[in-house]
Amino acid sequence: MKYSILLLPLGWFFLLQSPLAAQQSDTLGLDQVVVTGTRMAQDASQISSSISVVDKGQLNASGHINVLPALVRHVPGLMVNDRSLLGFGVGPGSGGNISIRGISGSPNNRVLVLIDGQPQFMGIFAHPIADAYQKSDFERVEVIRGAAAVLYGSNAMGGAINLITDKGGKEGWSGQIGAASGSFGTHSFTGKVNFEKGKWQSLVSLNRSKTEGFRKDARDSFENSALFYKLSFQAEENINLMADFQLSDAVYYHPGTLASPLTEDRRAYLRGRVSLGVKNQGDRISGAALFFHNFGNHDFKSGFESTDFSQGFTLYQNLQLIPGQTLTLGIDHNRFGGEAVNPSLPPAAAKGLDITHRINQTDIYLQVEQSIWERLHVNVGLREINNAQFGKSTVPGFGFSYEFNPKYLLKMSSAKAFRSPSVVDLFLFPPSNDALNPETLWNHELTITRSIPDRDLEMDLVFFYTKGDNLIQIDPSESPPVNRNTGAFRNRGLESQVRYSPGETVDLVFNYSFLDVTDNVLFAPRHHLNMQVRRQIGKFSVTPFLQQVFGLNNSPQAEDETIDYTLLNIDLNYQVIENVSCYVLANNLFDTSYQLENGYPMPGINITAGINVEF
Repeated sequence: MKYSILLLPLGWFFLLQSPLAAQQSDTLGLDQVVVTGTRMAQDASQISSSISVVDKGQLNASGHINVLPALVRHVPGLMVNDRSLLGFGVGPGSGGNISIRGISGSPNNRVLVLIDGQPQFMGIFAHPIADAYQKSDFERVEVIRGAAAVLYGSNAMGGAINLITDKGGKEGWSGQIGAASGSFGTHSFTGKVNFEKGKWQSLVSLNRSKTEGFRKDARDSFENSALFYKLSFQAEENINLMADFQLSDAVYYHPGTLASPLTEDRRAYLRGRVSLGVKNQGDRISGAALFFHNFGNHDFKSGFESTDFSQGFTLYQNLQLIPGQTLTLGIDHNRFGGEAVNPSLPPAAAKGLDITHRINQTDIYLQVEQSIWERLHVNVGLREINNAQFGKSTVPGFGFSYEFNPKYLLKMSSAKAFRSPSVVDLFLFPPSNDALNPETLWNHELTITRSIPDRDLEMDLVFFYTKGDNLIQIDPSESPPVNRNTGAFRNRGLESQVRYSPGETVDLVFNYSFLDVTDNVLFAPRHHLNMQVRRQIGKFSVTPFLQQVFGLNNSPQAEDETIDYTLLNIDLNYQVIENVSCYVLANNLFDTSYQLENGYPMPGINITAGINVEF
């Protein structure tokens, strides 16, 4: 079975070489405009890195209130560690781990999450907070699979997930209200109002979600209230001013493992974000000045408490002074840190108690893109890092894309990425070590895209090789154990995706990834297959989604066996009237018993029903 799955991507590719396919001539999807592969809007075909785009319709169709689970169906090689119907939680034993091509971490700090190109991570542990990203706030998501450090800096080792906030686009008042209820006492509410008049746009959204949890042996309830506000003003034809504010207030009960269930491990966490920016868009010069401040408070019943912050600015300009060439110059400054106390540690081990640690890092970067003969697009980039703790470092990257004709596209890239040591790595609690250097890796990849526009069919086939070095790991030979730059790994594999949309009533998305790793890596299955088909019949639509996973390590113990599982979900939607729809989400219909992380079972069959009203 496993070997037959390996042949699927190649089988799809050769299928597309049939004589019938050769009759087609136009492009499909290759000219989709993205903003994450570079610092400007550009056709995806001209960017050498692998990028997946999930648009607003796909996000809304998922039925999830959180944006991250909605991405898994559409992004090859991406896995998110769920724990329940709603909520991921924070701290040891929580979900929300993001893995791309087997690169994750514990804490989860090797995949960078951005909002409108600005980095989002907890100031002490340097990981994103998955529960802070509500689907209603965003109009699309662009995911770079593979190293993205030249443009986006630290933590973008496995890739970068750029959440692009909703830009409206409809004059006057518009909005949406939604409510849902389902298994295990799960409820959610979403409300969004957008107002646009002339040069102004104002958007506010409120989200409330809650579940009682499904564990009978432990308490695993979750609740979250979230607010998002955005204001933008088109000052001049080429100048746009913007500001936004985001707040998420969550309470999560960590249930513990099946062997050691917990009933009162309460974890409360408040996350906030404020940003200001100005963007300029001209024929030859474009760019932005973005300022951000992220903050958070964590309060656990165990006694752990923390306050953290991450603040800074991003300045960049794209210069198109020579025909076919774009020169991007940028500077990023980030100041991050915080204070944490953990009374469960002995007094001698409570390093950092009542002390706020801060780290300053300033990077400058340059990227040059050159189009040659309108078919060959070459890019070369360099980032120079200046970190107050470990000093200077250099990160290069280069690649090209070549359009053989409107139906064939070839991409190649090699890039270095890094992760700066976090505050907890350096200062807080054992086994911290203030002499650490950044983690690094090199990612190499080759992409072949085959497009058949008249059949509305497109396929990507990506081969990648990633080698990491200098990873921060605990050295148990020391007494007491201490963090050292001793880790290394090698990941290699392939990703395949087929998109087929013959009309407005049918779409198919199929993706498959194969991963070979040298180390025992969590949330990184050897074979991962997703297939989703949407069929529209009048006002009624049905969307089955099948996921197959083989060879998943769900335990850090190398001697434990890997697991396999198959999931089937079905989404049903009915358009009652023009602006009112109702839906039913039926998940895990095979009632599969599985654990993404050893000791933490996933829910069996569960059903959610809801209604959406647009105005």
